[in-house]
Amino acid sequence: MPSRNTEPIPRDPLDWRPQVPLLTRRAPTISDPIVEPLWSGTRTLLHFEAGSDGPPGRMALVDSDGHDVTDRDPELLGEIGRSILALDAVVDGVLTVQATRSGEGAAIIHQATIGRGSIFMPRDAGIDVERKDAHPDQVLAFVALDLLQIDGQPLFDVPLLERKRILESLVQQGERVRVAPYTRPPVDPWVASWKGAGFKGAMLKSANGRYRPGGYAPDWTTVTRLQHKR
Repeated sequence: MPSRNTEPIPRDPLDWRPQVPLLTRRAPTISDPIVEPLWSGTRTLLHFEAGSDGPPGRMALVDSDGHDVTDRDPELLGEIGRSILALDAVVDGVLTVQATRSGEGAAIIHQATIGRGSIFMPRDAGIDVERKDAHPDQVLAFVALDLLQIDGQPLFDVPLLERKRILESLVQQGERVRVAPYTRPPVDPWVASWKGAGFKGAMLKSANGRYRPGGYAPDWTTVTRLQHKR
């Protein structure tokens, strides 16, 4: 295992970096995976703190290299601030135009059907594809992938599926602020929809996996070709 997985987690959340898959010659076997589309864009950690006078509060967006990209889109930043339903949170996500303009203007809309007890009795999340006319400009959105901390409580040792459940209750979704869709195998029913929305691959993650900021995940792997079985 790379040494960065044994390094202490920084005390300051602003020094955290996104976890990434462990690159190996042979793809790992992942037991009980969840599957989500592979987003293109800038991987970013959102640091949110609610304001005493209401939204938008205080926020910072820090990319994988530690660069502050908070001022990249002030209008989007305001929408993010109004969408987070917590006193404070650290959210792993991606800044992308793919959520608002993908392929021929397809937008993924997530309709979660995974309930509170689903960590023991998981069900698939329904995923619909809504077609839109292509926008002349590329509209940036924030797509939330994972939840690292909420109300001062780190969630590193909470299983991924439970973190995603909490994340869904945390984010009030809108046109430019989304929670990434995910499903459980078999993924074949969703491949055509994902390909139609312009996704070039998928990410498999262990439903029981933990999170280490800045670390390598041995139970994540990327599939760069989506094939639909007829």
